[in-house]
Amino acid sequence: MAREHNCSATPRPRVISRRAFLKLAAMAGLLAGCRPIRQLAATPTRPPVTRIRPDAPGKVVRARHAGVWDGDTLVPEAIRQMLDAAIRSLTGLDDANAAWAALFDPGERIAIKVNTIRESDFWTHVPLVMAVTECLQEAGVPADQIVIFDRLTRELENAGFPVNQDGPGVRCYGTEGDYTPGWTLLDTEVRLSDILLNCDALINMPILKRHGISGLTFAMKNHYGTIDRPGRFHSNAEHAIPELNALPPIKERTRLIIGDALTVCTRFWRSAVTGDSILMSFDPVAHDTVGLLVFGEALASEGFSPGGETALAARWLENGARLGLGTNDPDSIKLVEVRLG
Repeated sequence: MAREHNCSATPRPRVISRRAFLKLAAMAGLLAGCRPIRQLAATPTRPPVTRIRPDAPGKVVRARHAGVWDGDTLVPEAIRQMLDAAIRSLTGLDDANAAWAALFDPGERIAIKVNTIRESDFWTHVPLVMAVTECLQEAGVPADQIVIFDRLTRELENAGFPVNQDGPGVRCYGTEGDYTPGWTLLDTEVRLSDILLNCDALINMPILKRHGISGLTFAMKNHYGTIDRPGRFHSNAEHAIPELNALPPIKERTRLIIGDALTVCTRFWRSAVTGDSILMSFDPVAHDTVGLLVFGEALASEGFSPGGETALAARWLENGARLGLGTNDPDSIKLVEVRLG
């Protein structure tokens, strides 16, 4: 696939053609064993505050910045440029602040689900998450109505997040033991994080990693950190991942997905390939389908093939499409690439 380079601060988005997408997907092994589900349930109604809705499932923006890393340090200005470009492209609005304001109301409580699992050395990057909180505040959402969360406060702290449970500013803390029962996943009762249940809108911010059981952990599997005792659902991940995301408190609150591919854990959670991308979408299935493509690129840069990971991930992506969560069909995925730097 031809690569364009645009150094403008407001680049022209590039929509990848169906033929180019299929070619790249085939090169990465994305389509192996994956039967796309073409008939989808209607996109769930979003809260009235949301004035921007996708016309159809499947739009994913990949924003890339050649200067997002300065050695081992992320460049905040570059991250902000990526977020501004992605939100404009996703919503079709010319002004980034207006786009955020169209998605989130100042009266709402916004939760941001990150990935800080202790078994890893790589987590959702703090500068990226903090840039998102700045965007929300500039759109009128008060800082103390924004909460960054994951399973445990100590994991957030270990990952470098500024823990703040009740002080002024953006909140940041773990669910700990604060879960509420009342939901069933694969005939098993589960409890959901009270942080999720107490929010009006959710931004899902995973990091792209290989997983030995599910092939990939990205947006949809990130919600294993939203339930109690997630280890019960690893053995049947191909059904558990999509059905978890179909639970109403998760499905109805998810307003935006921002996937972190600034590093990509290709083989182990303690080693990673340096990336240059974020993904943004309303559609978790399309988002993770493109994430699998990005993962394949990173793996290929190390001289490996993503065949095994593709086969595993294809199962839950297919089931997610069948449940009406989004699309895994390349014919329906509109992948827009924006290049900066």
